[in-house]
Amino acid sequence: MKKLVLIIGVLMLFVVTSSMVYAGQFGPPEPATKEGKVALGVGYFYYSAKYKPKDTVNFREFKGTQNQAYLQLGYGFVKNTEVYLRVGGADAKVKNAFSTSGNYSGFKSDFEDGLKPFGTIGVKGVFNVSPSFGIGPFLQASLYSSYKDKTSGTYLGNPATQEEKAKKQREIDIGVGLQGKIGETIIYGGPVIYWAKHKVDWTLTTGGVSYPYSTTYKEKNNLGGFAGIRLPLSKGLNLEVEGQLKSRFSMGGALTYSF
Repeated sequence: MKKLVLIIGVLMLFVVTSSMVYAGQFGPPEPATKEGKVALGVGYFYYSAKYKPKDTVNFREFKGTQNQAYLQLGYGFVKNTEVYLRVGGADAKVKNAFSTSGNYSGFKSDFEDGLKPFGTIGVKGVFNVSPSFGIGPFLQASLYSSYKDKTSGTYLGNPATQEEKAKKQREIDIGVGLQGKIGETIIYGGPVIYWAKHKVDWTLTTGGVSYPYSTTYKEKNNLGGFAGIRLPLSKGLNLEVEGQLKSRFSMGGALTYSF
C-alpha cells in the first residue's frame, strides 16, 4: 500500500511539472522540521485564476496563469510550529488581454512576460488530537514583481500600440488544515480564505497621442479549498503534491529535506 501511494504521488508530480505553460501550496499542518531545526525545499506551482476589474466600463474579466519555481527555507521555532520563506521566479500570461476587434486590427491578443522574482512568507502549526489526526491554522503572504507587455497594430486604420502593465501583485491566504497519518504518510486538506489583487495600467498610443487607463483587479470569490499528500521518500526527504480550488484549479509539488 505504501509503495502504491508513493508511485501515485510521483506520477502526480510528473504531470504537474510537465504541464508548464499564482499563491503557492500550503502543505499539511504538521511542519516539515522539528523544533530548532531547519528544512530546505524546492518546488513548482501552477497558478490559475479568474480576475474581475473595479472599472467594468474600460476593462473586462480575464483568466490568468502563472508558473512559479522556488526555493524554501523552513524553521521550527517552537514545537509543532514552523515559519517558512520562499524565493523564486514567476512568469505571467493572460488570455485576450489586448483589444483585437472592432477598430483594432493586427494586434496580438495574449499578454505574456517571463520569469520575475517573487517572495512568500508563511507560518503554520499543528495540534495533534490523536497520533493519527491533527488540525492546525496557517497564514501565508506573497508579493510579486511587475509585468508588462506591448503589441503593435492599427487603430481606426492608423499605426498604434497597446501597452499593459500589471503592478503590485500580492496575495494573502488564511486557512485551517486537517490531516490524517498513515504511518509517515500525511493526507491533508481544508478551507482557505484568500485575497489576491493587482493594479493594471493600459495605454493606447496612436498619432503621437497616448490614452491611459488604470484599474485594480481582484481574484473572484474569497473562499476556496485545498487537499494534498506528503510522502516520505527516505529519511528526512519528503514529496508533497497539492491541489487548490479557488476561482480556478491550481496544482503544485515540492521536495523538502529536513535536517
